[in-house]
Amino acid sequence: MKRLTTLAVTILGFHAPVLAGELAIDVTGIRSDDGRVFLALHQERADVSFPDDEGAVAGVWINAAAGTFSLVFPDLAEGRYAVAVMHDENGDGELDTNLLGVPTEGYGFSNDATGIMGPPGFSDALVVIGDEPVHATVTLRY
Repeated sequence: MKRLTTLAVTILGFHAPVLAGELAIDVTGIRSDDGRVFLALHQERADVSFPDDEGAVAGVWINAAAGTFSLVFPDLAEGRYAVAVMHDENGDGELDTNLLGVPTEGYGFSNDATGIMGPPGFSDALVVIGDEPVHATVTLRY
């Protein structure tokens, strides 16, 4: 997973005039109160690999608290989205990895999607937003 950076606390970058729904996210499995947790909301783009920062349309930093928390992305345009989450325990703003590139801090994706030798594809973490609220869970892995 590439470095996730702060984008904004509110939804950014939508050019669609009609706002349709909301996405409620439960993040579970946070192992400590250390650092912060970052949620990045990505919209599908053919020219960007998930979870590259360029595909993110919103990002939120939350102070870490062991256990579970919930967050809502309101007023989303209809479309195809995916969520990437990281627990930045040491507060350096990056998902730390070992020498082999395996994350040493918590990470997860919508639909609890997993990848093989890297992050999952966008379609595995896909959440479709229409005019009804959608709920998704992300379980962090360490």
